[in-house]
Amino acid sequence: MSICPSPPWRSIPSRRRFGELRIRTSTKYSTSSSSSSSSSSPPPRSATTTFIHNSNINDESSDSDLTDWVIENLENENESITCSDPIRAGEGDTLPENGLAIAKFRIFAAETSIGNSNCSSYGDNHDVDAGTLNSRSNKNYDVDDGDGLIPIRLLLGRNGWGTGVHPSTRLCLEYLSNAINYGDTLLDYGCGSGILSIAALHLGAAHSTGVDVEAEALVTAERNLRLNNVHYDENYGTKRFTGLHTREVLPFEVGPPGGVDICVANILVGQLVRPSMVAAIVTNLRVGGILCLSGIRPGGEVDSLKEAYGEWMEWLEEDYGELAAEDTEGAMESFGFDVGVWARLVGRKKGGGDRSIIEEMSDAALM
Repeated sequence: MSICPSPPWRSIPSRRRFGELRIRTSTKYSTSSSSSSSSSSPPPRSATTTFIHNSNINDESSDSDLTDWVIENLENENESITCSDPIRAGEGDTLPENGLAIAKFRIFAAETSIGNSNCSSYGDNHDVDAGTLNSRSNKNYDVDDGDGLIPIRLLLGRNGWGTGVHPSTRLCLEYLSNAINYGDTLLDYGCGSGILSIAALHLGAAHSTGVDVEAEALVTAERNLRLNNVHYDENYGTKRFTGLHTREVLPFEVGPPGGVDICVANILVGQLVRPSMVAAIVTNLRVGGILCLSGIRPGGEVDSLKEAYGEWMEWLEEDYGELAAEDTEGAMESFGFDVGVWARLVGRKKGGGDRSIIEEMSDAALM
C-alpha cells in the first residue's frame, strides 16, 4: 500500500473527513431529486458469480463508514448490491481475462486467477459477508503482474459505473496517471465504482472523497476501495477514503482547509452545468487546484462547461483530450453499440471571489 505523508490537516477534528460527518438534510447541493430505489434489480446471477452483502449494512456493527441514513434498507439477505465475477465488473462491463491496460493500471474483474487476486472463487453462487471481504483485502495489492502496471480489481455493483471500458473513464484515468502528486487530496465527484479514487490512492494521494447521488454506488465504491486495500493508512491510523451523498456536500466543507488539490468529475453535462454542482465543486477546490471534467461530448458540451466554470478556471488546453469508443478497448463488447466520441476538459482554479459568487449561485439554484 502506498505510504503517504501526514498532511497538516489530519489533526483537525471538525473537518468532514474519515467518517466524521454531520448529517445534512438539505437538497440544495444534490445532483438529483431522488436516488434509485433500493428495489432495483441486482446484477444477474451466473454459475460463477459470488455475491457480497451485509444484511445489517446500516447497523452500528457494520464495517461501512457511510452515513446511516444514506445506506439504510439497501440490502437484505436475498438482495445484494455487489458481487464478484471472473470477467464482469461495474454495471456488467466485460473485462479481458488478463485485465484491461490503461495508463499505469491493469483493471480486472474482482474474481480472477490472473496476478495477485484476493477474490478467488468461494464456490458457485456463494454469498460473502463484508467481514470476509475485508479479510480478502489484507494482502499487498501494489504487486504488479510482471508488466509494471498496478492492478485494480472491481466488483459487479448496482450503480457501480466505471471500469475503464467507457472512453470518459479512460480519459480520466490517463490524466490522473500523470497528475497525482504524493500526498494530494482528491474529490471524486460522481465516484460510481470508485475506480478513480482507487487509482489516485495507488499513485500516492493521501485521501479521496467520493461523492455520488446513488447510495448503491457509494456502497460499491467503499467495498472496491477495501478490496484493493487502499482505504486505510496503517501508518497514521486514518481512513484514506470518505464516501458522501451529494446531500452531504456543502461549500468549503470537503477535504482540508482551503480545498482539495484535484477534483475529477466524470458526469453527464446536464449535471455538471447546474449551479448547485458548480458551487459544490468550485468552493471545495483550492486555489491553484486542478479540475478534470469528463462525461461530456466535444463541441457544444465543452463550450457549456467552459462558460459555467470559466469565471474560476484557467483552462489548460494542452490537457484537453478526446476519445472515441471505437478506439477504446472493451467499449463495443461491453455496450453492444458505438457510444461515440467523448471529451476531457482540464482547468486550474484561479484565486478570489468564491464566497459572494457562490452565494449568488446557490440562490439561483433554489429559484
